[in-house]
Amino acid sequence: MRILGILGYGFMALVLAAGWGFLFWQSSAVDLAAVEGARAALAELRAIDAGWNQRLVAARLTPDAGAGTAAPPPIARYRLPFATLERRALSLGDARLGSLLSGLRLALEEKAAVTDRYIATREEPLFERAWSASTGPRMELLARAIGRSYDDALTQAELYRIGLLYYSGFLLVVLAFLAWSLHQRGRELRAANENLEARVAERTRELSDALAKLKESEAMLVQSEKMSSLGQMVAGIAHEVNTPLAYVKSSLESVRKEVPELGRLAAETGRLLDLLSAASADETVLAAQFAQVRALLEELRSRGTLDRLEGLVKDGVFGIGQISDVIGNLRNFSRLDRSKVADYDLHEGIESSIRIGRAQLDKRTVRREFGQIPRVTCSPSQINQVILNLLSNAAHATRDGQGVIVVRTGMRDDKHVAIDVADNGSGIAPEVLPKIFDPFFTTKAVGKGTGLGLSICYKIAQSHGGRLEVQSKPGTGTRFSLVLPLVPPAADAAPGTA
Repeated sequence: MRILGILGYGFMALVLAAGWGFLFWQSSAVDLAAVEGARAALAELRAIDAGWNQRLVAARLTPDAGAGTAAPPPIARYRLPFATLERRALSLGDARLGSLLSGLRLALEEKAAVTDRYIATREEPLFERAWSASTGPRMELLARAIGRSYDDALTQAELYRIGLLYYSGFLLVVLAFLAWSLHQRGRELRAANENLEARVAERTRELSDALAKLKESEAMLVQSEKMSSLGQMVAGIAHEVNTPLAYVKSSLESVRKEVPELGRLAAETGRLLDLLSAASADETVLAAQFAQVRALLEELRSRGTLDRLEGLVKDGVFGIGQISDVIGNLRNFSRLDRSKVADYDLHEGIESSIRIGRAQLDKRTVRREFGQIPRVTCSPSQINQVILNLLSNAAHATRDGQGVIVVRTGMRDDKHVAIDVADNGSGIAPEVLPKIFDPFFTTKAVGKGTGLGLSICYKIAQSHGGRLEVQSKPGTGTRFSLVLPLVPPAADAAPGTA
């Protein structure tokens, strides 16, 4: 609206200036040089006409004389001044002068022709025609018409001068009004500026509060996205824990079944030891007890109970070790200390992420193409989150039983490493590709994604001084590349909390 107002005022000023310019031009539009030039050309034509009359009289008084060939032909003498008269007169803009000029031209042409014929033939009727030609009266009419046109132009110019005077007064009133309006506007602006600092401070405080709330909301959204990713991995964690837990339970059940036999052997052995320690033990009872203990021991050996128990215990310990590894991997993703920076083996993080996401990756082929890369200074939990998110997206983009996910590592240059996660899924449409890193943008169904995963991954890469790149072809697949510097900028500071 303000721009429209400025354009309106500018257009109004242009129209007023154009009106003043038009009046000024019209008030000085009388062409005095054209009038004087027309009068001078008309005087020259009068002199030529008088010269023709003198030649007629001279020819009549000397009938035996020649045609007077020494003078230029009469027709050639009037054309130049008549052209000047016509140009000057027509420039006055009076339509009446055109017909008078046409009549004068015909009269001049006729008189010039008749004069030449009379001088050549000395026929008396030709003298009368030439002498009575209407050139003189027509010149007088034209002279009076030029005078009237000049007077009319002067009158009209005077009217325009009067109009210009009134119009200038009107413009002065308008300018005075505008000056008063500007003065009032200046007073309003000064009054508004008096409390501007307080308003700015209040607005700044509101913006600071809004920024603090926005940062708090961003932190909550980031944590929510992380918990959402962990929630998607619950099935995989359950599978990873349940498998070793099942054979730990089976081993303990088998051990529990063998415990009564071992307890019986221990009890009988205890009685045997009691008999051996007694001073007056019956040899027969002692032999019988010894035979019973031996029989129980032979029975356990024949059934392989001791070896089986040793194997069951080993299986249980191994299963508990696997459960411990799963819990350790999970702790890397769920810990709140995200600002901790360390020299990290990216291959270890990739393997940990693959184990955590095994439930989603179970029906897909995961190929590892690891290159020789050094350890990287980074926040391990954040980098693991990025890798896990890229693996999860690759799993969602591929079909069960047909999906192939390639995880490739290598040096991008002498100061950067790259982790590529490529799939043979459906790819990303070209019109969608520029938006995939925007917050809350997702192509998944409602309730299947928050639209924050790739946005958070992008911020994590930036906070480490790296970048997250994507290449995709619909129907062929997608490749995400996480490029990280070996030592990020300000490595002693936290790489971010995104």
